[in-house]
Amino acid sequence: MMTRTLILALSFTAVAMPVAAQAQEKAAIIRIDNLDLTHAGDRDELDARLKSAARSVCQTGLRGTAETSRRAACVTAALAQAEPQAKRAIAQAKGGTQLALLMVGAAR
Repeated sequence: MMTRTLILALSFTAVAMPVAAQAQEKAAIIRIDNLDLTHAGDRDELDARLKSAARSVCQTGLRGTAETSRRAACVTAALAQAEPQAKRAIAQAKGGTQLALLMVGAAR
């Protein structure tokens, strides 16, 4: 069976910061062309990469209880929005199409 490689931009917008003056978009590119998403271990690796990217784009460097709560909500929202696209990438892999990249973003 021939495997095709595509580049997919998987983007999602996370919880926006309440201060419009701080609005900026952050994104992380997740390389998945080295994963075989038909295998459970590689799907676990995809999940770990998505979580890491979501934490990265939701990080502001600020501290405090309110910021910790906002960051947790941002990561949860980002992962929830990424889930359908990740499932699509897995389904395409099972159909013989290997995706190369996913992009995770958060509006700030």
